[in-house]
Amino acid sequence: MKTALLIASLLFSSLLIATPRGLTTREIPVSDVVVSTQEMVSEFIQVPQTQIQTAPNRDAWLEQDYLNLNMLLPAGAQYGFKFNNSSNVSEPYGSMGALIPESKQAIRKAPTWMRAELSGVLAQLEPAKQLIWADLINTAVDPYVDEISFCVANSSPQYLSSSFALPQMFTENAVAIYAMAGQLPYVQIVDTGQSLPGGNYYSTTSYYKKNASGQTVQISVPQELYYWYIVHPKLTDEIAAYIDPAIIENNSTHTNNIAEPPVGKFWRTYLYSLTEGEYPVLSDSLRQCQTLFNRDGSTNDAIHAVQTWINSNMSFNSNNERPHQPVRIIAKRMGRCGEYADLTAACARLALIPCTSISSVSTDHTWNEFWDEDWVAWEPVNGYINNPLVYENGWGKVFGSVFETRSDGLFTPVTQRYSEGQATILIQVVDSTLRPVDGARVVLAILDTTNRFDCEQYTDNDGMVNFSVGENRNYRARTETTFGLWPAQPGTYMQLVENTEAGQIYPYMFVIPVPMPVPSVEQLPAPADPIQDHRFRVSFQSYGYYITGLNLWDDIDVLGLQPSHYKAVNTLCNASFMVMDSDNQLFWSIDHFGSAYSYLSPTANGNTVFNIPVGQDWYAFVDNSHRHRNAVQLSGEMFFESWGSAVTDEVAEMPAIRLLNNYPNPFTSSTTYALELSKQSELSMAIYNLKGQKVRSFPPVIYAAGKTQIAWDGKGDRGENLASGVYLWKTKCGTVTQSSKVMLVK
Repeated sequence: MKTALLIASLLFSSLLIATPRGLTTREIPVSDVVVSTQEMVSEFIQVPQTQIQTAPNRDAWLEQDYLNLNMLLPAGAQYGFKFNNSSNVSEPYGSMGALIPESKQAIRKAPTWMRAELSGVLAQLEPAKQLIWADLINTAVDPYVDEISFCVANSSPQYLSSSFALPQMFTENAVAIYAMAGQLPYVQIVDTGQSLPGGNYYSTTSYYKKNASGQTVQISVPQELYYWYIVHPKLTDEIAAYIDPAIIENNSTHTNNIAEPPVGKFWRTYLYSLTEGEYPVLSDSLRQCQTLFNRDGSTNDAIHAVQTWINSNMSFNSNNERPHQPVRIIAKRMGRCGEYADLTAACARLALIPCTSISSVSTDHTWNEFWDEDWVAWEPVNGYINNPLVYENGWGKVFGSVFETRSDGLFTPVTQRYSEGQATILIQVVDSTLRPVDGARVVLAILDTTNRFDCEQYTDNDGMVNFSVGENRNYRARTETTFGLWPAQPGTYMQLVENTEAGQIYPYMFVIPVPMPVPSVEQLPAPADPIQDHRFRVSFQSYGYYITGLNLWDDIDVLGLQPSHYKAVNTLCNASFMVMDSDNQLFWSIDHFGSAYSYLSPTANGNTVFNIPVGQDWYAFVDNSHRHRNAVQLSGEMFFESWGSAVTDEVAEMPAIRLLNNYPNPFTSSTTYALELSKQSELSMAIYNLKGQKVRSFPPVIYAAGKTQIAWDGKGDRGENLASGVYLWKTKCGTVTQSSKVMLVK
C-alpha cells in the first residue's frame, strides 16, 4: 500500500508545473489600470540625524509610583501616568490601555530581550484578557517560561482576545518541544539562564549534521531562529488552535473546524505520534536519525525522514477544500503546493528543525526552506533539497519577487536565492511637503498578460522600501497610506520599469499629493506651584523602532480585524514627552492637538521633571503621534514622586479660580462647566471658535465661594445651532483668565 501511495504521489507531482492555483492563500485582485510612468530619481530625501541628550542629576524626592518604559509604543499611542487631584495619587495611563499588576509581574519574569514586545501586546488587551495571558506566564515554570512568553509576546492582540486562543495550547507547545528534544538523538535544547533571577536568559537548539566530507559536526541555531521558526505555534495564515481533523475546513473562514480538546488536536503533538493504518509514524522515523541534515549526500537524516513521511502520507491532488490547518491537511491526505508547504513547515518544526515557507505569488507557487547554517531550499513533494534554481532552469519559471513569510505575516524578499539574475527596485514615499512617510504600504505588481500581485513592503522611517526582483519582467507599483494614495485614483498603478536588467537598481519617489497629518502642540508655561509636594520625572531613550505593517493573510481577519506585523530596526528613533491637563489630554486623544505644560519634542532620549500644580488632574506620557504607522521601541522609566513630608495639594493656598471639568465632553446638546472659587467673585465668560471669533457671551455674574456649575447648550449669541467642532471656553475672574477646550458633536 505504501508503495502504491509513493507511485501515486510521484505521478501527481509531475502535474505540479502545469496545475494552476497551487497556493492556498486568497486571491488579491489587481487592477490593470496604469495612470502614468514613474520617472526614476537621482537621489532620495535625507532624514535629519537624531541627537542625544544628557540626563540631569536626580535629587532627593521620594518615589511613590513607577513605570517601566521598556515597551513597543505604536504610532499615535501614549503611555504614562495620570495624577488624580482629589486623591493625590497616580495611576497608569495609556491610549492602548494600562497594564494591570499581573501583567507587570509577567513582564518582569520574561526575558529582558522580549519585554518591549510583551508589554506592547499586553497593553492592547482588555484587563480580563491581560489577566489570562499574564497568569499563564506567571504560573509557568522553567524551562518553559521563555518559550511561553515569546509566543504571547509575538501573537497578535486580535488573536489573544479571541475565543480561538487557549493558554493550555501554549503550555502544551512548550512542553512538547522539550519532550521531543529528549527523544531525538540529533538535537538538544540549550538553556542559558533561568527565569527566577531574570535578565537576558534564552534557549536555543544545537544539532548534529554531516558536512560535505562526511564528518559529523555540531551546530547551534541562532536564538532568533529558534523562537520564530521552531517555537512559534503559528505557521503562516492559519489560526493557531486545536483542530477537529474530521471536519471539512471552510475555505472562507477556516475556523469551522476549531474545537477544544480532546476532540481538537494541536499539530505539534498530533502529527508527531499520529498512527493510522499502514501509514508510517513520524516519531518512529525521527528517533532513528542521528543527524539533522547530511551534506555528503547520505539520506539517513531527519530532513529525509520528514520528506519520506510526507510523501508516504500525501498525494498531490486537490478537490474544492483547501485547508490551512496541518491537522486537517493530514486527515485529507492530499493537497497542492500550498498544503504541502504548510504540512512541511509543521513537521519540520515538531522535529525541531527551523523551517519556513517561501512564495512566489505572481507565479503561483510555494515551497519551504530549512536552516542548516544558512537557509536551504526544500520541496518534499518533488524531492528537491538545496536546488533553488530548479524552478528557473528546470521549470522555466521567470520569477518576479520571491519572499519568505514569517509566522506573523512579515514578508522578507529572498529572490536572490531563486533567480540567476536579479534587480533592485527602491521606492521612497513622501508627502506633498516632501516629508518621508513611515509605514506606507507599497504594492508591487507584475505585468503578465494582466497585472498580478507580486509583493508588498512597508516603508521604514526614511520612507524607503527595497524590492529584490527577477530580471526581464515588467513592474508596476502603488502606495497606500491612511491619509492618501499614489496614484491618487484607488486601484491604479504607476508604470516603473518594463524590462528589468540583472544587477541594476531602479530608484523611484512616490509623492502622496496631500500632507501627512502631524500633531499640533502648543507649549505653555507651567502654572505656578508654590508648594513642593508632587512631581513627574521621566528618563527615556530609544535605539530602535519597528517597521509596522498589516498582515495580508491571517485567518483571524474573519473577526473583522487585521493584525500587524513588526520588523525590528536597530536605528535611533524618536519619541515625545508631554504633560497635559484633562481637557488637553482629551483633545490630544481625539485628534492629536492640544496645549502641553511640559513638552519634549521628538527625540531619541529625553529627561525632565514636572512639578504638579494644585487644582486639577494631570497626564504625563511618552508619545508616538508624529509617526504615520511605525512603532517605537522604548526603554527607560517614569516616576511619580513626593517631597519628603508628602505635603498634599489640599493645604496649598487655593487660587482665585480653579477649573474642574466639562461634562460631557464631547457633547451633543448640552455641557456643564464646573469650577471652584476661593471667595465670592464676579465672573465673565465667553465661547470662541478656533479662529478666535467670539460665538457666545455670558453676562458678568457674581458667584459665591465654592463650587459652581454653568451650562452651555451649544448655541451662539443669536440662538443659532453652532457647527460641530472644537470651542474654547474662557473665564475671567479679576485679573485671572482660565480657558478650557470643549468639543461639540452633532
